[in-house]
Amino acid sequence: MELEKAFAMMQQNLGSALPPVMEKIYRQDPGLFASHLMGKQFAKPEGGALDERTRVLVHLAAAVALGAEGCARAMAHRGRAIGLDREALLEAVYIARFAAASKVLEDAEVVFDELE
Repeated sequence: MELEKAFAMMQQNLGSALPPVMEKIYRQDPGLFASHLMGKQFAKPEGGALDERTRVLVHLAAAVALGAEGCARAMAHRGRAIGLDREALLEAVYIARFAAASKVLEDAEVVFDELE
């Protein structure tokens, strides 16, 4: 897909929720933008095992857990655009929170080892 068309599609799908960095990358480093698009095709292939709603929720949860605010905003916007309700979006956030909390507990294992 031509980069200009791909960027226009991103703008159409995400509107004002498009992370500003994506436009900067598109304009300043087309190769990096193209690489990002290839990554998306790998992560979200047409005809993949997950439907669009599930993909958006997984992407949202990952973005929240990683602290990728622009990405989380874009996926929340996309979720609303495809009809995800408040409860579904919040459940993705709760899952991200639980995963992050679980990581803290795993990282604390060294402390518990020392206490034995």
